[in-house]
Amino acid sequence: MHFKIRFMANMKLLMGKDEAELELSSPAEPTARDVLLALAKAENKDLSHLLAAGTDRSWSAIRVVRNGRVLESLDIKLTDGDTLALLPLLAAG
Repeated sequence: MHFKIRFMANMKLLMGKDEAELELSSPAEPTARDVLLALAKAENKDLSHLLAAGTDRSWSAIRVVRNGRVLESLDIKLTDGDTLALLPLLAAG
């Protein structure tokens, strides 16, 4: 399965680029979490602090957008050709 991942705001700095493409052969029905873990491994980046919060998006350090819609959970199954955008939470004061 093929995925495109776009990095927004300071995610670009963390990843060192604007986007990446990823091929996944397993699992057969990957979740957003599977894709992000494979991305971290492929890019040799530690993203565990972004994914450690669990499945509830209100507790995650990033928002994952799939084909223009915010995912409610990182455990939603993806389909071949999906585009994900990683948006970090922003704070101002």
